Amino acid sequence: MNARLKVNPRFAEGAYGARQQAVMSEADYRAAERAILSWPEYAATPLVDRPDLARSFRVGSVGIKYEGARFAVQSFKALGPPYAVQCLAGEAKPPLVFASATSGNHGRAVAWAAQRLGAGCRIYMNENVSAGRARAIESFGATVIRVPGTYDDALARCHGDAETNGSYVISDVAQAAYPKVPAHTMHGYAMLGQELVDAADDATHVFVGAGIGALAGAVTGRLWQSLGARRPKVVVVEPLTADAVYQSAARGKLSRTDGSLATVMDGLSVGTASHLAWEILDEGAFGFLAIPDPPAVTAMKMAHDGPDSLVIGETGIAGLAGALVATNDETMRRELGLDGKSKVVAIACEGPTDLDVFHRLLSGRSAA
Repeated sequence: MNARLKVNPRFAEGAYGARQQAVMSEADYRAAERAILSWPEYAATPLVDRPDLARSFRVGSVGIKYEGARFAVQSFKALGPPYAVQCLAGEAKPPLVFASATSGNHGRAVAWAAQRLGAGCRIYMNENVSAGRARAIESFGATVIRVPGTYDDALARCHGDAETNGSYVISDVAQAAYPKVPAHTMHGYAMLGQELVDAADDATHVFVGAGIGALAGAVTGRLWQSLGARRPKVVVVEPLTADAVYQSAARGKLSRTDGSLATVMDGLSVGTASHLAWEILDEGAFGFLAIPDPPAVTAMKMAHDGPDSLVIGETGIAGLAGALVATNDETMRRELGLDGKSKVVAIACEGPTDLDVFHRLLSGRSAA
């Protein structure tokens, strides 16, 4: 399968507008920033310069924003769901028990946040998620509930149980009793965007993976808020088999993917993107790129084998894999304005969620 690129015909070069403000205003971001800066463990994650990749990609520079160094969670997820947990904890009635469905890092972040608050936590995982990911979540004191079927089945069980046991679901799907959780999650993720502004305000291109799209939307929104017309071109990267954001761009409205959702980039296996994220991405992202699995594994090896070796998980690698694909395709280079002077940033949104899976992929064996 060949990669597909859609340059955004609705890309807005002007100011961050009312449509986007409704999802994330400056005040929304600043509230999240104040909260996250107060966390004792907070530190900006590194932007790792990789001149070897710049040479391979034939661009001026390649920086990898490495989220494997983000708190104990080792993922960007430690910004969004924990901020949403903190906001909800101020409103919720005790006893506090937080719940979530996950294939890895989202549940890990919710469990970490609950542990910090001394709250209970129930994490629902479908039967195919690796044992290593479940153990990582249990290490934060959460109870893992296995559910037959898919992620959607795990999410349905999570919501059903919450109605009877009174737990609070931290999800990208809003709940009637506490509807602000998805927005608060995006506001937390925007901290990563501000760190990019602080570290690389001269970047020309930012490649970021999308599952439901919340990280991509938040980063795009914060870059747009802070830099306006000077913001880098954000390229949203997805698996070909789970390309809901790409399909939304192609159809001009929020749409489901027709793909099978089977991909090595497991955390991006999502059928429909977030409507909140789409409100920003629809006019804020410059391009939408859907890629097959092999470049993801290749990019994992390139990041690991070069100088300043980085261990990047099979989902977190999507941004760098997208940059690999785009810079090695002459048509895509032209359409995205990539050349020998381009300053490329790839967001590596996680470390390894399961080291056994990571090593199997690097050795050429199946991740299953």
